[in-house]
Amino acid sequence: MQRRALLLALGAVACGPKPRPALPAAPSISSAAELIPPDLDVVVRLDLARVKATLGGAALATLSREVLAHDRERDQHQEPDELLVQSLLAADQVYLGYRPNRLWAPLDRVLALQGRFEQLVRPPVGFSRPTDLGRDFRYWDAQVPPKTRGGVARVYALGERVRAFVSEAEIDAVERVLDGQGSLRRLEPPEEGTLSLAARPQLLGRLVGNGTLRDLVDGAKALLAVVELESDGVRLKLELQLAGADEARQLADAGQLVLSRALGDAKLNVTLRADAQRVLLNAQLSRADLAPLLACVWGGPAASAAGCPW
Repeated sequence: MQRRALLLALGAVACGPKPRPALPAAPSISSAAELIPPDLDVVVRLDLARVKATLGGAALATLSREVLAHDRERDQHQEPDELLVQSLLAADQVYLGYRPNRLWAPLDRVLALQGRFEQLVRPPVGFSRPTDLGRDFRYWDAQVPPKTRGGVARVYALGERVRAFVSEAEIDAVERVLDGQGSLRRLEPPEEGTLSLAARPQLLGRLVGNGTLRDLVDGAKALLAVVELESDGVRLKLELQLAGADEARQLADAGQLVLSRALGDAKLNVTLRADAQRVLLNAQLSRADLAPLLACVWGGPAASAAGCPW
């Protein structure tokens, strides 16, 4: 984890006639997406520039603080990190790679942002002095270990263009990416839509139990999703790539039964079909459709009022 910093330090203190050890090459990172390591099971991409254009800066600032405050309720009610909020507000593209718990909520994570940021001339509050990796690439370590597994243990910055907030368990994985190891195996969400996602399809097995359906899902090769925010609602496209056409057809048939049972009498524009080796789900949801669905997802009294079929 500290190999790069150690070599830099050795190069700085070397003296006398002995040749200095060769310094490691500076990372050849140019975008936020490249900082997501391949060991993470879910990668979400958010076109935040489009969200800003729709919601406005003030609404987005309020929403960012509310989301972070909700996340920190599990962290002894700490206040949201102001640097993280400011960075999100200045970002145009957001990439969140994480290892999920059983409910798909993030555990270990890397949040990588691309946009137009103010240069960090002083260490963030609670973080060390910077370690310079070359090519205007630096990082700062938390002086006190985060209290939660997903807390920020290291902050990376590439000039004024890229920032990343990394939990402790993912520091080694990010360092391997910076050394040029394993980056080709990372999950890559589609570069389309307002929000897109790529995930290990085996994660769906947590939702379908055991049996034939579980076997089909476990044999899947890729899970991709694209969400497009529109003026009157949301358009969703989900693609699951199977081993063969027969498997895709079996899964689509089983999925149609599950979908009809889950939706009940709800009149929603949702289709599920097999296309060669892929199972495709497409949904067009209006604002009126979204409210009860979100209530069902979040649960609690609102779910009861919405009359959720599951």
